[in-house]
Amino acid sequence: MRYLAIARFRLLSIIRTATPIFALAAIPPLFALLFESAPEASFRSSAEVLLGEYAGIALKIWIIHGLFMMMACIASGTVKLPHDGLVIVVPSDLMDTAPVGPDVRFWGEALGTFGAMLTIHLCCLPLLAGAAVLSPLPTSMFLWMEAGIIMLMALASAGGAWQRRARRTRYSATRGVRNTLVVAILLLLIVPLTTRWREFRDAVGTFFLYPSTRGWANVTWTVENPLLMFVLVALLYAGTIAYYYSTSMWDRARD
Repeated sequence: MRYLAIARFRLLSIIRTATPIFALAAIPPLFALLFESAPEASFRSSAEVLLGEYAGIALKIWIIHGLFMMMACIASGTVKLPHDGLVIVVPSDLMDTAPVGPDVRFWGEALGTFGAMLTIHLCCLPLLAGAAVLSPLPTSMFLWMEAGIIMLMALASAGGAWQRRARRTRYSATRGVRNTLVVAILLLLIVPLTTRWREFRDAVGTFFLYPSTRGWANVTWTVENPLLMFVLVALLYAGTIAYYYSTSMWDRARD
């Protein structure tokens, strides 16, 4: 129950100040939905061109929304520290006085952050679903993208909890961005090990510019060892969360 109490506190704390996050998350899918809601006469006159544009904007908006929600999860844990010369003044956190262990606090913070961002995502989901329905891409593609967004949000929520619980330094404000870049680099290193790199790069670029089921099939065709890719990505995912948790525990133990 202590996990849930801390999660509820963090969820309410984020939701109370999340109006800018919701606005920034909702505007792109709203724009895509309005763009795809063309009059029937205009659609019939140039259906082939519009369908391609609808597929492209729906795919890009889902990707942009997912990346934004991931970054919002990470940024929610950023603690700004005022500086006084060489002395770092750490703002007080009343949650530190709660009689809970650092492990309970970490997982409660992560669950609360995930719940708050998931709430914002669910509020935007009707707009995203509308853009997906009006596009010619299959529904299964957007369902897989939705699963990927949720997994990224869960990972980034652990990152947000890590930022709140890790030791404060002068460079804490950029810690989340630096860690995200490291994870992205490690993910890019996995691709040449499991794919025909040049064909994969070209297929992904073509699919992003002109999305279609055939384009996605070309992307999957360039993957030489899908099992190894899945295992390596899963290890990177679990290892990142383990790093967040262990670092938070070590830093709190030293404090």
